[in-house]
Amino acid sequence: MKAFAFLILSTTLFTSCASLQNNAKYELADGNYRLSIDGKRYTCYIENSPDSITVYRLPGKISTVLPAKSEANLPVRQLLIKPSLDIDIVTALLKIRPSTTTLPMQLNANFNGNIYFGRRTDIYDIHYVKNALDTYQRRINHFGFSGGLFLGIGNTAMSPSTTNNAIQNEYDGLLIQKGLAGIVAVNKLTIGLSVGFDNLVGGNSRSWIYENKPWFGLMLGLNLN
Repeated sequence: MKAFAFLILSTTLFTSCASLQNNAKYELADGNYRLSIDGKRYTCYIENSPDSITVYRLPGKISTVLPAKSEANLPVRQLLIKPSLDIDIVTALLKIRPSTTTLPMQLNANFNGNIYFGRRTDIYDIHYVKNALDTYQRRINHFGFSGGLFLGIGNTAMSPSTTNNAIQNEYDGLLIQKGLAGIVAVNKLTIGLSVGFDNLVGGNSRSWIYENKPWFGLMLGLNLN
């Protein structure tokens, strides 16, 4: 189990370093998207340039240029939709553990780190906003929705009260944790809710009152792809 925990931590660190070469999902990158305009859906390709975004409707390659600034208003909102595989580093900022026969409901904020895998849909809302100079500036709002699984490590306070007095000393125990999470992204912020289960590493796992019991968490994440 210790080797397994080390493998998870090493993979997390390696993937974090590799992610520095990738574009964040909140940025509108070149590629294929589904385009929604006035309730109609199209397949399209997006090409970025320093001062404009060109939308090519496929297969005919009919193009629409969306400049960064425009003298005239472009009132039609364009929604670009992109489904993808989602790989994140996530942490449970808060864990709510339901009450047990010996302890009331607990709120924990212990260290933990996880790799998350899921299916994601990103939506880019492109529209124009009038500024003080009576020109129109392009705005892109990003929203992402994802659901999937996470696996990682964490720690927990071990004491007589959390083991039904099976131990007399207090220490920080190593956890393997896993569960389900739903994640929402708004521009650069990624946050979600989760249901997880913890397994204590070591010989006191059978005595730990929270062993494999569900908890509910508030998740914060960093996208890797």
